[in-house]
Order: sequence, then C-alpha cells, then structure tokens
Amino acid sequence: MEYHILAPRTLDENGRALYAPYGLAKVEAALVAAGFRIEDVIITPPEKLEKVVDKDTEILGIHTVDPQGLAPVSWTLRVMTGGGKTCTALEFEKLMEKVKRLKKRYGFRVVVGGPGVWQLRGREDRFGIDVVYDGEAELDFPLLVKKILGGEKVPRYVAGRIVPPDEIPPIITPSRNGLVQITRGCPRGCQFCKPTTFFFRSIPLDTVLREAELNARTGAKVIEFVTEDVLLYGAKGLHLNGEAVKKLFAETYKAVKSYGVEQITFSHITLSSALVLKDAVRFISDINGLSEKSPIFPQVGLESGSPRIVAKYFRGKPYPWKPEDWPWVVVEGSKLLNDNYMYPCLTYIIGFPDATPEDYVRTTELIDRLVEEGFRGWIYPLFLVPIGGTRIEKRAEFMTWEEIPQEAVEAIVAGWEHSIRFSEYIYPVLLRGLKNPLIRKIVNALIGEALDAMRTWIRRIKEDPRIVKSFSEINIRDKKTALKIMTRTMVTQAPRILKRRIAAST
Repeated sequence: MEYHILAPRTLDENGRALYAPYGLAKVEAALVAAGFRIEDVIITPPEKLEKVVDKDTEILGIHTVDPQGLAPVSWTLRVMTGGGKTCTALEFEKLMEKVKRLKKRYGFRVVVGGPGVWQLRGREDRFGIDVVYDGEAELDFPLLVKKILGGEKVPRYVAGRIVPPDEIPPIITPSRNGLVQITRGCPRGCQFCKPTTFFFRSIPLDTVLREAELNARTGAKVIEFVTEDVLLYGAKGLHLNGEAVKKLFAETYKAVKSYGVEQITFSHITLSSALVLKDAVRFISDINGLSEKSPIFPQVGLESGSPRIVAKYFRGKPYPWKPEDWPWVVVEGSKLLNDNYMYPCLTYIIGFPDATPEDYVRTTELIDRLVEEGFRGWIYPLFLVPIGGTRIEKRAEFMTWEEIPQEAVEAIVAGWEHSIRFSEYIYPVLLRGLKNPLIRKIVNALIGEALDAMRTWIRRIKEDPRIVKSFSEINIRDKKTALKIMTRTMVTQAPRILKRRIAAST
C-alpha cells in the first residue's frame, strides 16, 4: 500500500524520476547551473538504484529528512505508542544496506544531505557515508562534487553557505506535489526551530513563476508554496509587505491558470502575521475560491498557551504583539483563518526544558477556549526534539512518556480529542476527490476504524498513561495482521455501507 498507493513511482524508461522531491530538484538545478551536464545527473527512487548505478557512477547523493526517526512527528508517535522504529528509520536503513552493497561493487563516494543529516553525525561508518553535507546546496555542493571528481581529499562534514536569492536557480525536474519555495529562513527566532538559523530571504518572483509554470505544465493541479510563513514573502525582517504577498498569488495564478491548476496553497502561516495582513488573507482565500467544500489546511505553530514559555523560547512569534498577548493572538488569528476557509493544523509542544504543570494547564485552557469558539482544524501535540543546530539543542532532552507530568497528559488528550472530532467532520469533504465509489467506501470504512481506534487509545490513556507500553506489541508491518484488519473492517462496515445505499435509494 505504501509504495503503490501512497507514493506511486513516476519514472522514464531509464529510471530517471519524472517528478522529484523538491530538495533533490534544487540540487540538480544547482549542479546544472554550475556547468554539469543534465545527462550526468540522475534523480531516481531507492528501488531503481540498481538500474541507474553502474561502473560510471562516481558519486551517489542521498537526500534525507528523518533517517533515524528523531524528527518531531516521528519521535512523538514513537513515545505515544510505546517505542519501536519508525517507518522512516526502517526505510533509510534498508536503503543504506543496498547502497553499501553497490558501493562495494562500483567504488563510488556517498554524500548524504537534507534537513535530517543532524541525525547521522557519528553514524557515518555504520551507513557507509563518506561526506555529510549540511546546509544550502547552490554554492558549495557543486564545488564539493568537483573536488571529489578531481580526486581531492574532502572533509567528512561540509556546511553549505547561505545563498543570495538571485543565485538560486529554478528547478529543471518538476517537483512532487507541485512544490515551489518562496522563502528561505525565518526572522522570528524560535529557539527550537532550524529555519531560524538561516538568514531570511524571499525568492525572486521570476524564479517562483518559472517553477510554478513548470509544475503546472507537467500536470500539477495544485501549486504549494514552501515557506515558514506565506505572509513573510517580500518582508524586511518582521516588517510585512501585504502588496508583495498579493502580487505573488496574483502573478502565480495568472501564470498557471491556463494549465488547469485548481489551487495555490502554502505549507505554513503564522497567526500574528495573519492578524497584521487581514486583507492579504482574504485575498488568498478569494483568488483560490476557498469555501466550506473547498478549504485548505496550512500548518501553524501554537507551541504553548503559557506566556512565560512564549517569552523564553519564541518571543518573536507574537510580534508585533507581546508574549502575554499570545493566547489572544491564537484565538483571533484562528478565527480569521477559519472565516476564510483555512482549517489549520495547530501544533503545540510538550517538553520545554523547564515547563511547569501550570504551563501545561495554560495550554489546555487555550485549547479549551479554541474549542468553545468553534475552531475548525486539528490541534496536534508534538514532543520537543533538540534538533541539531537549533539554539535549544544543548539544553533539551528527548523526553519520554514516563517523564511528563499529569498536566502534560491532559494537554495532549485535549488536543487529540478535538482533532478526532474535527477529523470526523472533515474527512467526508476530503474523500469527495475519490471518483471510484467502491474505493471511496473502502477508504471511508478504514478511516472510521482508525478514528475508533484513536478514541479507544485516548480513553485508555486517560485511565492510565502507562498503558502506552502495550501498544508497542502491535506489529503493523505483519501482512497477516494487516489483511486481518482490512477484512474485519469490510465485514463490520459492509452492513453500514449497504444500509446507507438502501436509504439513499429510497
């Protein structure tokens, strides 16, 4: 299911990806701009390595986001389900075993880059890695490649320099899911976040338009802007530029509308920015034709409901308001997004180094207030991860379930309970895109089973938080178990589906 449904492969006859993860597409563009021939740079998925790697291969570059399962979502779900390896760690280890066999046969050099490389420091020998490349690629990665090809000795760890925006070339291979980066870095300075360690820049509009049109021309129905905050586009630090944001969406829509693009969405938005640029929020909603039947779902950092935690760890996020205003900013900003058919996923953090029970109570109170106000969106807890290179790295620990106080458990439960309710409301809207009625009913039934399981999990956690250990005994990768679950789902759901069909027919 993972390979054939969630991530189907799109390749040409030579194993070259027709669509690529955005980061790899950027690396390819950087190499070509530095003088390498496009024929000598191949992007391919792991299962096709044997087809494209041969005696002429001199460097194998690997892009990774979460190679050891230590990213915030992965770590949170590991903790909350009793431990075990994540799928990302299993897939990375499986890939690297293959890479080591091919490396032994052909003798190429292995360079690993991407936002997850902080998880690999000290593990280079285990995975057969020659160089860990950390940072932006456009300036220094082509230089590294030239040195390796020239037989020069290179360091085990290379930090790429910050790249001026006018030296970032547009992608050549279309990106998966129509991704287009519009900003790099973030000026808000949150101590737990890696992008704040990068100097903030807006990507030139011409580059954005070229990438959006490339994706649209090759079949993308949605263009998604990659950014830490869509409303920071064109800003000077934290001084926002609403006209630049409106122009970004207007010009992009003009460039892609003839190709049948349905929406121009974005990955992240900040609630304080939304309250400053209300007109821009409404403009984005109007140009996309957003409605209750056609909303979008950006990610938003709620982080904490405690002004004390705000002031200590992310005081730049409420700007131009103060840390003590943060609960108001969250509630009013969420209302504004909802009024414009943006149903965000609000993430909040469990495990700030000196968080007190009172801090968690303030977070729960803020969640309760959002629910009372009729908030539409998910409210999702994340355990704090001391990501390499962040300001909090040396002061934080990977927290486990046993270490958190009861007030933190209550904050987690509050978010999950609302998220389950919202999922029940929204998933029928999301499933309308499935044209095959049988597939839609099967997926609908499976989602119903999943939500029932989540409700059971929440109920058990409320009764006894130590119960998480029992969940680690479930092996979801066992094919017999998966088949049994799907069969039981269809047997139990079939009468309900049939009943609905008879009622609809009547």
